[in-house]
Amino acid sequence: MEKSNDQPMMTNEYTWKKSRIITEILLLVLTVSAGVGAGFLYGKSQTELVGLAVLAAAGTGAVLFSLEQSIQAGTFLFEGKDHIAHFVLAYLISLAGSLIFPLLPTGGWPYLTVFVALMLFSNQVTGLSAASMLLAQSCILAGNGSCFFVYFIGGLVGIMFFSYLEQNFLVGRPLVTALLTQMVCLCVSEVLGANEKINATLFLVPGINILVCLILLFVILKAFSISVIYKKSDLYTDMNDPECALLASLKETSKEQYYHAVHTAYLCDRIARKLGMDEQVAKACGYYHRIGTLKGENNWENTSSILEENHFPEQIRTVLKEYLDASSHITRKETVVLLFSDTVISSVRYLFSKNPKIHLDYDKFIGDIFKKRMESGMIEESDITLKELKDMKKTLMEEKLYYDFLR
Repeated sequence: MEKSNDQPMMTNEYTWKKSRIITEILLLVLTVSAGVGAGFLYGKSQTELVGLAVLAAAGTGAVLFSLEQSIQAGTFLFEGKDHIAHFVLAYLISLAGSLIFPLLPTGGWPYLTVFVALMLFSNQVTGLSAASMLLAQSCILAGNGSCFFVYFIGGLVGIMFFSYLEQNFLVGRPLVTALLTQMVCLCVSEVLGANEKINATLFLVPGINILVCLILLFVILKAFSISVIYKKSDLYTDMNDPECALLASLKETSKEQYYHAVHTAYLCDRIARKLGMDEQVAKACGYYHRIGTLKGENNWENTSSILEENHFPEQIRTVLKEYLDASSHITRKETVVLLFSDTVISSVRYLFSKNPKIHLDYDKFIGDIFKKRMESGMIEESDITLKELKDMKKTLMEEKLYYDFLR
């Protein structure tokens, strides 16, 4: 029986890995071929063509390695492995741009948008690696290596400031900061490289560049918000509805497990808000940490199968794997939140089932739970801080009225 449950999941995983490897090989071949072909059309020497081939091969290899590491570690900033297609599309468009930009004045390359776009659909390291490689390729094709650091600095600032959009998607500050940095770098470069008296015309090309970057960034951020941010918000809204189909099935299978999940999700949500975490993710982990009951025992194998079948986000799968898989270690903060929320709800409900009229000293009760969990070493490898643990403990102690509701 277990074999039949695991086989579709293993087949889907194998198919996905195979298609991903093929895509990566094609990207490598395409990047090298495009770079060398463009160098030939730009009239580059044989030595320069070899340099372009080596740059494209080594650079793309580094990008693909970073991409693989990000997939394995689940370190994408905004998306999981199911959305690699978005990064591939952004990379292909950026690759085309890197071949066309040398036809423009060196002060007019809108590379800020390339850095930001590639980062948004992957993470800082992957985005920076890919954009830097394409920028170096453009510099070689244009025969102007001095402009590399001008665009690299602007792109680096753009990546740093646009890396923190997940919570609220407020783009004003990062947008203004990145554009101002790019403008300063371009203007300094134009002034230092000018062989004539400084006048307003020197700033015309940088000004047009900034205007084009502004327009392109608005387009990219709009597409990103539609395809990722709002889509993710809608996904979690449906997922965290206690009456959704999957939770309704859990309710039919076991009301005990269903209500336990509902109460756990409530505490996860409360703690996540207090700690400034993504409450949607924490709440979803609370709702679905008992979902394996639908296939019998609530273990990681059954849970993983259900999550895979219902296309759950990678972040939730990672947290629940850490929590349910005995071979995994707890490292994420969301897993720690789930651990304490589940333990408190389980303990309170157990004691009330034995004696509904029992009087509990919740402060001491929760303090004892924290002490035991800390002494067990279960969260030693987690990245949660002592202050966050203190705030979590305080939040749980403030829910006395809610615990009385569980009698």
